[in-house]
Amino acid sequence: PSTIRRTMRLVLRSLRSLRTGHQHPTHWSRPNFRPVVQRRLQYFSTESHTGFTCPACGAPSSRLVCRSCGRLHQSSSSGVSHFELLGVDSNYEVDPQAVDTAYKDLQRLLHPDRHVSQPEEQRELADAHSAKVNEAVAVLRSPLRRAHYWMELNGQKILLEEQRIEDTETMMEVMETSEELDAAKTQDEVDRIRKRNRSKIESVESELSSIFQREDWSTARHRVERLQMLTRLQERMDDWR
Repeated sequence: PSTIRRTMRLVLRSLRSLRTGHQHPTHWSRPNFRPVVQRRLQYFSTESHTGFTCPACGAPSSRLVCRSCGRLHQSSSSGVSHFELLGVDSNYEVDPQAVDTAYKDLQRLLHPDRHVSQPEEQRELADAHSAKVNEAVAVLRSPLRRAHYWMELNGQKILLEEQRIEDTETMMEVMETSEELDAAKTQDEVDRIRKRNRSKIESVESELSSIFQREDWSTARHRVERLQMLTRLQERMDDWR
């Protein structure tokens, strides 16, 4: 009973953290991407993909800073999605390399050393833009946060305070796995449980891509709930000592 209570608290606490936007640091998961020739998502340069031009020099530009003249754009990122901000295709399934390339490119353009001679207002704007890039990348790197964000972009609210968790089957599954973890005595035992849970996470991520394409939001909500609980369990395993 005590283990079940602890697990319930863990699940509920993690749900609250997602609702309030407090997230643990995330790293790229290892989804089973299709071969390159079959990928629907390609990387586009930040400038060419946004279709935005710099008002100062007229050159193709990102929403935040112009590569040609270095001008920082004051309000052009308002209402722009994380996908458009980074200049990658807007879809749940993203190419990690494309996101990382866009991140490095924008952070290079926004680096404080490039704006050290600018007025204080411009330096502060560079810092603000850099923070926006960091947040966009954090969301798109995490399959869980990206799924939640994708549903919000499509007008679907999930994991709200007034909503009850409907996937009781996964909740029981997480409880059982948590009990296994509590009983584990060695790293090998934990690694075995982690590998099994990782496989479940990858399966849900793969399912979500096709579910989102069908816009089957009811099923998507259940899958995201499952991904939420499995991901938080995986984080607990990663912290096991």
